[in-house]
Amino acid sequence: MPVVSIATATLKRLIGKSLSKDELVVALQQLGNDVEGTASITAFRCEKCGQTTEVLEQESFNGACEWCGSKTVVDAGVSEVVRISLLPVRPDMFDAAGLARALRGYLGIEIGLPKHQLEPSGLKVKVQPGLESIRPYIVACVVRGLVMDDENVKTVMKMQENLHWALGRNRRRASIGVYDLDAVEPDFEYSAVTPEGVKFVPLFGMPEGMAEATPKEILEKHPKGVGYKHLLEKFDKCPLLSDAGGKVLSMPPIINSEGTRVTQKTRNLFIDVTGPDRHAIEKTIAVIACGLADLGAKVETVQVAYPDGSKDLTPNLQSQKRTIDPKAIERLIGVEVPDMVKVLERMRYGAKPEAGSLVVKIPPYRADIMHENDILEDVAIGYGYHNIAPRLVPSMTVGSHQPIEELSTTARRVMTGLGFLEVITPVLTHVGEHYEMLGRSEPEHYVRLENPISVEQTMCRTQLVTGLLSTLRVNTTREMPQSIFEAGDCFELDSTEETGVRARRKLAAGSAGPRVGYTDAKQALDALARELGRGLRFEPLEGPTFIPGRCARVFVQPGQSAISNLKPEMQWGVLGEVHPAVLESFGITQPTVLFEVELSVLL
Repeated sequence: MPVVSIATATLKRLIGKSLSKDELVVALQQLGNDVEGTASITAFRCEKCGQTTEVLEQESFNGACEWCGSKTVVDAGVSEVVRISLLPVRPDMFDAAGLARALRGYLGIEIGLPKHQLEPSGLKVKVQPGLESIRPYIVACVVRGLVMDDENVKTVMKMQENLHWALGRNRRRASIGVYDLDAVEPDFEYSAVTPEGVKFVPLFGMPEGMAEATPKEILEKHPKGVGYKHLLEKFDKCPLLSDAGGKVLSMPPIINSEGTRVTQKTRNLFIDVTGPDRHAIEKTIAVIACGLADLGAKVETVQVAYPDGSKDLTPNLQSQKRTIDPKAIERLIGVEVPDMVKVLERMRYGAKPEAGSLVVKIPPYRADIMHENDILEDVAIGYGYHNIAPRLVPSMTVGSHQPIEELSTTARRVMTGLGFLEVITPVLTHVGEHYEMLGRSEPEHYVRLENPISVEQTMCRTQLVTGLLSTLRVNTTREMPQSIFEAGDCFELDSTEETGVRARRKLAAGSAGPRVGYTDAKQALDALARELGRGLRFEPLEGPTFIPGRCARVFVQPGQSAISNLKPEMQWGVLGEVHPAVLESFGITQPTVLFEVELSVLL
């Protein structure tokens, strides 16, 4: 996880209580933070861009500003910091203000739901048509009265950087722009422009200097453009935020304009968050607004008008309500919590009893509260894990292997003894490989991934055959014949299961080589069934995956083995010679046979 360095002096000042180094570290750890410890850090201020580069005492420094690369840096002093690994689920604790807010509650200095007052700014952002498929949503706020000294400039920049990583998913879901409000002319327009439709000087300029550049040139040459161009390269237009006079503020999610750069002379800020995920940008602006308000700033709302006529007033700092059962939480934690209301208030919730339940108000900056169990976790933290005494379970049991694992282990040993090499293939696959390349039509129901990480991982596998053929494909240049097998879980939808998905343990084996045939697969399958104490019966099979007349449906018959129960005859799987069309689609040039059976049905 990324590590953030927060000045201990700043943290103690915002907490409002004098804590020793050890007391501070213990409190942070009890709050759930992974604390690396304290360290000394040297700051170097860049005379060109005004930004600060921080270097730990044990690190070497090349003398260049990390923001603009200039070598004109001066020593800005040494300070003590506490080093904390960022918790992705708690972006509200990425900066000193948010961390101090949580600690004030945990230490009992200031409890209950934080109060953040918003005033209307009167400013507006008009969203133009054409952004629907790119980055359609925007939220914004105005920040006044924050003294932009070196420390606060650094805080704002680090907050932006860390939120880009956590809530923004490296700017994909949300990207943040911070501007000098006094350098622009409200109101603002959020629109889509062609890659060569406008020119502006990007933040810190282009590699060749402070020259104007088009969005296309920025994506091709600017370090930030090159680093994040994948977010825009599939679109024919780029998002652009500009003011009433046509001055460019930024090209989200790539780069801000040099003309709106925040410096120590800045007195008022305009902040926007754009992205395709409305929830992500709303939580991001809430974290920013609350954090800067806790630093003493005055935060004001901005109206956003969309092409469909709808209007939003952002940020929205209204708390959400959730009703919880205290007894259910106590059962899960394992202890009685004497005053759960006070515990929740120490964790900065609002809470009050109501008809045997608790009505909990969730702070607007908490992006991680999605379920009652998230509140349960905070109750345990607020009560103190160190206050929960360990105890033995009331009933003693003896651990043992799951029957399906014992059966799978036996089957693996048999297959290894038959000369097959075990492989492990990915559980995630895609429709084209899993069905179409086997000549099968896509079924109506299977386990789909809602947010797949790539086009090659859009579903959970329902069989092991595809994995074996893919493995043989990448080994066609190796010595033949090759015999491989896999025993693993396949998945199907099942409404009777708690998760809605049932896992079925299957075993598949395949052989590729110039002389392999149906007999080879049948002999291996007969040997496996014999070792498992089962008899087999075969019936002709028709299907696109195998060669007609050289494939069979396999039925397993009751056996007398100690590891098998007597059950009526049932279908166990299939075997056969793979059809040439299927082999061609996988790029396999050798004849191939395989079988697949379901081990789960034997139990």
